Amino acid sequence: MAIARVHLVDLAVTRWYHCITCCVRRAFLLGEGESNRKVWIEKRLEELAQIFSIAVGGFSVLDNHLHLLVRLDPDVAAAWSILPCPGSSVV
Repeated sequence: MAIARVHLVDLAVTRWYHCITCCVRRAFLLGEGESNRKVWIEKRLEELAQIFSIAVGGFSVLDNHLHLLVRLDPDVAAAWSILPCPGSSVV
């Protein structure tokens, strides 16, 4: 049975988490050929770190999976405004 994140993540215990994601169906994360997905993944992690108020401590991209070490930054998120996003239907 799944457990809600509110019960999994406790900032009083630690702000650091090791996340792993794997490809399925024998797919390869880096693909085949000359496309350089490692650079794309690194840039995307930088973008997502700002959006989700986390700091990336380190990462490792392998053929069929990714390891990510992140630190939660709740103080950064607390400083954000509560204005709706452009194009959002929330008032």
